[in-house]
Amino acid sequence: MEKLSQRKSRVLEALDAEIEELEKKLAKFQPYIDELAQLRKTRATLLSERTTTGSVGRARLTMESVIHELRNSDNGAMTVPELADKLGVEQTVIRSHLNRHADVRYRKVGEGWELIGEEDEEDE
Repeated sequence: MEKLSQRKSRVLEALDAEIEELEKKLAKFQPYIDELAQLRKTRATLLSERTTTGSVGRARLTMESVIHELRNSDNGAMTVPELADKLGVEQTVIRSHLNRHADVRYRKVGEGWELIGEEDEEDE
């Protein structure tokens, strides 16, 4: 990663603040996003379609790609914006995916998310 100039750092801080503010405003809509994803998944199951996270015309998200990024992160945990940036999908898609598999495959730690059971696999 390149070293940022002071000017770029200030712009980045301002952008991060705006993004955080919007994420807080959008958080109240997360239950609707999750319900929509569940309905789409149910529809696909009914029609025996294979599904990935994300709607038609948008970038697709697979569990394998999220697991890969989390395994390769420096500290084993990543935030929603970090994952979205790395995988090239919207933060709402990442958030829906993580919440859908929360406490089964992923666990929230502070502001980030990590894989469940990874430390057990390393010990063996």
